[in-house]
Amino acid sequence: MQSAAIMPASALDGFLVELAGLPAADILTAGTACAPYESDIANCSGKAAAVVLPRDTAALSAIMRAAVRHGIRLIAQGNRSGLVGAAIADGSGSQVIVSLSRMRQVRSIDPANRSVIAEAGVLLSELNRQLEPHGLYFPIDIGSDPAVGGLIGANAGGSRLLRHGDVRHNLLGIEAVLADADGTVIELLAPLRKNNTGVDLKQLFVGTGGAFGIITAATLDLKRIDQSSQTLFLALPGHAAALEVLLAFEQTFGDLLCAFEVISEAALDITLRNFPALRHPFDASATCYALVEIASSMPGLDQLLAQQAEHLLERLYGRAQIANAAFGRTDSFWPLRDNLPLAIAREGLPLSFDVAFPRSQLAAFRAAAAQWLERQHPQLQLYDFGHFADGGCHLIVLLPHDQIERYGIARIVALRSAIYQLVCEHGGSFSAEHGVGPLNAPYYRKYTAPKVKQISAALQHLMDPQAVLGRYRYS
Repeated sequence: MQSAAIMPASALDGFLVELAGLPAADILTAGTACAPYESDIANCSGKAAAVVLPRDTAALSAIMRAAVRHGIRLIAQGNRSGLVGAAIADGSGSQVIVSLSRMRQVRSIDPANRSVIAEAGVLLSELNRQLEPHGLYFPIDIGSDPAVGGLIGANAGGSRLLRHGDVRHNLLGIEAVLADADGTVIELLAPLRKNNTGVDLKQLFVGTGGAFGIITAATLDLKRIDQSSQTLFLALPGHAAALEVLLAFEQTFGDLLCAFEVISEAALDITLRNFPALRHPFDASATCYALVEIASSMPGLDQLLAQQAEHLLERLYGRAQIANAAFGRTDSFWPLRDNLPLAIAREGLPLSFDVAFPRSQLAAFRAAAAQWLERQHPQLQLYDFGHFADGGCHLIVLLPHDQIERYGIARIVALRSAIYQLVCEHGGSFSAEHGVGPLNAPYYRKYTAPKVKQISAALQHLMDPQAVLGRYRYS
């Protein structure tokens, strides 16, 4: 992937003058006004030439036409919750951020079809708040609160991917503005689950971070809110036992198994240390833990689910595959998982790796990463947690406050490169959900097959021939 050239000041001036008369968009050019849009949750930061905030699709189309005319690079931005810096301008001060935060209308809800059309700036929390009276929700469950457009651009998965799949599996349609001279609006919002009338063009926009166009709205497939559930917290003798326990739960509960998260002992400890109101589920520590959720939208199954779970736990305990178990409400155990990133960030600078593997390789990778870090960087701490059931792992290397000054950019890059080398050696992906951005672009170049890069670059050139969109070009 390659960075764009810096544009002349006259091009920016012409672009801003043209947008000044656009009624359905706000333009921010002052540094302090732009500042909130120049950094993200992963501490990526840059300097924007301006921030434009369209309030409808027609305004974004006009912005796109002006950008193509003046050769302006646009960076689409949602709620800045990504981990790879793809929605943040670089440091040149020449790129313009297009924030979708003013496009927050839920256009329509169709309870009978279990679908909703929502604009790209609608936050996940607000979407589900409006869906709740209908007994429905969008089943992408993640700790942050991303916007709909960002969810699609990153193909987010979340804690319940095991049961419901990622965004790609729950997307019925999109509306997007293309990077051409007309600012073409492509409208593919039909709320159909079966529509094999040619190339499924909406999939080009999933997981590609706005490289092929800027999404303005989406039609989403919804699920019924669960009416019966059981949440368990298990103490495991080791990470290797997690796969055996997962398979046993899948065999017993089938499609009712909703989530299976694994949390290391160190990760749980740091959460409890920083959030003293939370309580450890057990009196004694374990090597790692599993947070398990079994659920159904059918009411009246709670007692049956509890009985089946008790029988399974007895068998697992008898085979020494679990050391302890506790039943509880959802709000009893999920805060232990959801507050993990915040807890880690309080004690230093977190280097986050959102990676994925075949489930059979996840424990081996975790062991290899822990051994490498202890050998090469004994002063740093490894925290791992995440969606074990779908092969996902949030691995965080923490630079404590007293170590940050010792780790310059070169040393951090070397550490990242070594971890990603281990990821690939274990058959994994260096970006499980967040796509490709400035933080992991070098690993895209290194680990992506040449033919794949060639096809991706050709597609991007077709969709964005003047390089108007995004931080980098596929190559």
